[in-house]
Amino acid sequence: MGVACARGHRGPLARLLIVNADDFGRSAGIDDGIVRAHREGIVTSTTFMTNAPSAAHAASLARATPTLDLGVHLVLTYARPLSEPARIRSLVREDGSFWRPAELLARPIDRSEALTEYRAQYARARELSGRDPTHVDTHHWVHDDPALSWAVAELALETGVAARTHTPRQRDEYRAKGVRTTDHFTREFQHPGHIGLDNLLALIARLEDGVTELMCHPGEPDAELAETSAYARERPFELAVLTDPRVRDALEREHIALTTFATV
Repeated sequence: MGVACARGHRGPLARLLIVNADDFGRSAGIDDGIVRAHREGIVTSTTFMTNAPSAAHAASLARATPTLDLGVHLVLTYARPLSEPARIRSLVREDGSFWRPAELLARPIDRSEALTEYRAQYARARELSGRDPTHVDTHHWVHDDPALSWAVAELALETGVAARTHTPRQRDEYRAKGVRTTDHFTREFQHPGHIGLDNLLALIARLEDGVTELMCHPGEPDAELAETSAYARERPFELAVLTDPRVRDALEREHIALTTFATV
């Protein structure tokens, strides 16, 4: 289906960039880093983990930062659900906690149970933040799975939000259902060796026409996170690059405009 039709004042050949920081609510260091990356850098939006330890802290920051576009980071692979475990048996262990990604995706998944939990997390995001989320994506990108992709699309249709899609095929499938999504998505800016300034500048230079979502994971140093996450040391490096003034200079030089999911 190619590049989406223009909305508002966007021309069909414009290059627009949404920079979305995942994991808002995972820890105070991540929350603070995301807000700093928005205020001092190029992050335009974030997605909220409503079942995570720092959800209340993230919500307070979201209420104080209305310019930061807020979505929901739908979680089935970390901590515990918001729904009663008995209602979503295909998604949880015997103790009611979520499986790890490889464990979840190796099991039969009841898509209606996934939608039940996704609805609960979306509702919690509205309750905590005091505003309507604008978009959804998934923790650990699990909605490549057909059952979870269906549940994400159904939630987007119910609520009117946009949804992250990982591939052109998924993008076209969602659009055929009436779900709003970006023209392109990139997850290249992650992991050691790929989060340097040169990496991000090269990524910017090759952006295609239309709206691209760039996923990122900035954060301030966080001792608690370092003990519980395999992706902790890298977050301050991402933050430093996302707030480097040379990145904004590159966007201006390339005539790329920062935007949010309201453009989609």
